[in-house]
Amino acid sequence: MTVLADVVLLGLIAILGEVVCRVFPPDLPCKVMQESRMNLHRLSDNMYLGYELRPGVAGHNAAGFRGPEVKLHKPPGVWRIAFVGDSVTYGLGVSDAEAFPRIVETRLRAAGAKPVEVLNFAAPAYNSFQEYTLLATKVLDYEPDLVVWVFSSGNTETSPVVLNVDGRMCLFRNQLEGFSPLNNRVHWTLFRYSRFYQFLYKRAVLAFAARGGRFDDVYRQPDVAWRTVLRAESLCRQRQVDFLLVLSPLLQPIYLPMGQGDPNCRSGSEMAMDAQEVVTVRTAMDRIRQLAGQAPWQVVDLGPLYDQYGAQMKLHSIDHEHLGRFGHQRVADLLADEIERRGKRG
Repeated sequence: MTVLADVVLLGLIAILGEVVCRVFPPDLPCKVMQESRMNLHRLSDNMYLGYELRPGVAGHNAAGFRGPEVKLHKPPGVWRIAFVGDSVTYGLGVSDAEAFPRIVETRLRAAGAKPVEVLNFAAPAYNSFQEYTLLATKVLDYEPDLVVWVFSSGNTETSPVVLNVDGRMCLFRNQLEGFSPLNNRVHWTLFRYSRFYQFLYKRAVLAFAARGGRFDDVYRQPDVAWRTVLRAESLCRQRQVDFLLVLSPLLQPIYLPMGQGDPNCRSGSEMAMDAQEVVTVRTAMDRIRQLAGQAPWQVVDLGPLYDQYGAQMKLHSIDHEHLGRFGHQRVADLLADEIERRGKRG
């Protein structure tokens, strides 16, 4: 009877907590996104992804990645290439046809050596940990012959993403990462629909998170990110899948807020970077380049290409990461040649 009484008591506390949290919403450092069919992302059942692209919206196929519908199992004779990355590879700001993965596909098909399929699994704001998780849980199921991982400056952020908050990704250094009981449908179902569970979960994360439990801390840890790249390459090798790493650093020139060194920058722009952040990002990417230089496999660095064309590569003049149409075309030129050489060797 004691156990039953405890269960009943806990149930009553949960009901009371749910009512209180709905009538008097608690003031916490973040809020849960109200999901809509128009959102680019949705919460994922996989805690280590946190969120994923929403199927069937904004040019996403039924499997939840950008591009046309494709079969899970590769058709006979087809050379299948999977791109993995963040918003740079996704092609944020341009159409699917204008993004370099699709241009690469078009150019390889025009070369006519063999039938080619390019699958773009990139997701805006993903970091290296999420990209590896996606590779291990979904990408390799599509039987690619080649995985092209585009490692951008944002990939040195190693904090896992759990929420999309007011259109921004809510990042925190989660000390609960790897706690498998939370990586299940029950957890995410409760998290989506129970205000009381949301409150308890956030408080638990705040209590255990590093550096005061801020939900918006982004940690640039290039050595940690690089170990994730090594895991990805090793996983592909085990599956006998070719692996190509592409480095995408910040685009030049860098625009800073007014008073920080560039009088041409519009004051208050959200895309203008703080001077110290520029140093932090460059330092992290330089470390990745150093580590990549020691890798026993080939790495393509887009930095020289970016430096060659400068601002022409940019989506917008003060956007330091995303490529415009011209930028995607130039990257596609470079990658198509390299991938075609790999195809001939294979």
